[in-house]
Amino acid sequence: MTARRLVTVALAGVLLVPVAACGDQEKSYCSALKSDQTLFAEMQDDTSGLALLKHRSALHALADKAPDDLTDEWQTFLGAVDAFAGTLRDVGVQPGDFVDGKPPASLSEQDRTRVATAASELSAADVVEAANGIEQQAKDVCKLQRGL
Repeated sequence: MTARRLVTVALAGVLLVPVAACGDQEKSYCSALKSDQTLFAEMQDDTSGLALLKHRSALHALADKAPDDLTDEWQTFLGAVDAFAGTLRDVGVQPGDFVDGKPPASLSEQDRTRVATAASELSAADVVEAANGIEQQAKDVCKLQRGL
């Protein structure tokens, strides 16, 4: 599976962001989710992963507003996204350097392997499970659906 596809799979789960908890924290989180739907639509429409990495700070801000029962899910998901971004930084490439999901020709085989390994973590069972939990809460608690 290509890095682009792995990012797309991981992103699909986050785009249906969830909410849990109660009271003001839940309302604040749901409100943030609703106001960020344009951002989520951009990430959902982007198959390169550029938007996901571009909006990491917004995702972290959203995670900071999440109810306590989503802390683990957000940490798991963002941990994988941050690790992927860190690997790109460490090998000296930018997300925009990838064309059609393919790394730049100048990237060594070793670095290609590092990038592919980091990208594959985005579709690891625990990351997918975390994204699904976030998504399910968004549907159940905030009444958000993909594409809204």
